Amino acid sequence: MSIGKNIKKLREIHNLSQKELAEIAGVSDKAVSTWENGLKDPRMGAIQKIADHFGILKSDIIEEKDIVENPRPFPLRAQPINGNSRTMPLLGSIAAGIPLDMAPIQEWVNVPREIAEKYPHAFLVKVNGDSMNKLIPPNVLALIDPTQEVRNGDVAAVAVNGYDATLKRFFKFQDGITLEPESFNPKHKTQYYDAKSQEHTPIHIKGKLVWYMPPIDIRF
Repeated sequence: MSIGKNIKKLREIHNLSQKELAEIAGVSDKAVSTWENGLKDPRMGAIQKIADHFGILKSDIIEEKDIVENPRPFPLRAQPINGNSRTMPLLGSIAAGIPLDMAPIQEWVNVPREIAEKYPHAFLVKVNGDSMNKLIPPNVLALIDPTQEVRNGDVAAVAVNGYDATLKRFFKFQDGITLEPESFNPKHKTQYYDAKSQEHTPIHIKGKLVWYMPPIDIRF
């Protein structure tokens, strides 16, 4: 199966329009159409965004094999519950300290309607640790949007080594990537990954921090 057919099948599995998938990939809906019709292949950056959003590997999109349905029980989209609220997926915990694994969806959490409508493809994570406590208190629920462009100085959820994720201020330079804490605790240090180290410890942006809410009674 070609890349374009894989992308189309993935889109159809999750009942998304080409426009919605384009938002996830950070491209125009016209670009998605050209992929699905085999006129062009997507860039690796767009493929990575799609893979990260659906919790699959890039190889699941690139290689000649059938796309299988995402084991997550729901697509990552806000779900309406009443006039003033929407539910958004809570994926688990993220470290504001040592990188920590991000789990599959734990449950759906009520958020204000205007937030869900502004960031329809975002997901929540519970913040563990204190390395960002100048900005973000421990135990809050942080909203991460995988469709937002992450620029130097933004706070982002970043996957380290493929599976772990950490919340840090992100900087990308010509020779490497820096993840900076903003903590009252001096034990937290800047993490730097040069191009050579990224061959063994790949770094992938999971999304941009766009909002956070007070903690609720969730234990994990």
